[in-house]
Amino acid sequence: MKIINQFGVILAFWLAGEAIGGLLNPIIKIPGAIMGMVLLAIALSMGLLKEASIKDASDLLLNNISFFFVPASIGVLALTGITLPVIAKIILITLISTITTMWVTMWVTTKLMKRFEKGGRTE
Repeated sequence: MKIINQFGVILAFWLAGEAIGGLLNPIIKIPGAIMGMVLLAIALSMGLLKEASIKDASDLLLNNISFFFVPASIGVLALTGITLPVIAKIILITLISTITTMWVTMWVTTKLMKRFEKGGRTE
């Protein structure tokens, strides 16, 4: 029952975001889900909502986040008509950017560790 209440809290913020997004739609187009996340972040940062009141539900969602992206990814591929050469380019770009990110992270970490071992400040 606890997790259902937590999902209810998250759902309430999503619905409030949808309502505000609908009201602001003529002025600026902000998706309701984004507006709901902003409202939730504000409520958490101001202490209006405690993290414990949504922790179990949010952990469940975050642990299974890849499951939620699969249908959207397949839908994008199906609707846009992406061909094999484009998919190959996307995979190549993903691999290159991942390797580059990992290398830069390794290099910066090594530099910081050497500085830390010498007694230098990391700030």
